[in-house]
Amino acid sequence: MDIKRKFIRFNADPNTFVAVKLGEKDPIGGLAITESRGGCSAVFLATSDFKENNMCYIKVGDMAPAKAEIRWTMNVDKDLVKVGFEFVD
Repeated sequence: MDIKRKFIRFNADPNTFVAVKLGEKDPIGGLAITESRGGCSAVFLATSDFKENNMCYIKVGDMAPAKAEIRWTMNVDKDLVKVGFEFVD
């Protein structure tokens, strides 16, 4: 699959915390890897809660919480999952 990026991605500042709220569940915390005006990627402890195309609210660092769509997930290893988010206007 060929994904065209709309915005330039850059590496997140070290230790940028990400909190993701999926439905009524408690927020899930992770670390940002890349950021852009249109979205971000982050790494989390492995969980089956992240599903592609699901909507969520995400807070990256000092940014205000924003509505986002989970665009992709990738298992890094048995303990970690990397997730891509696209901000929704």
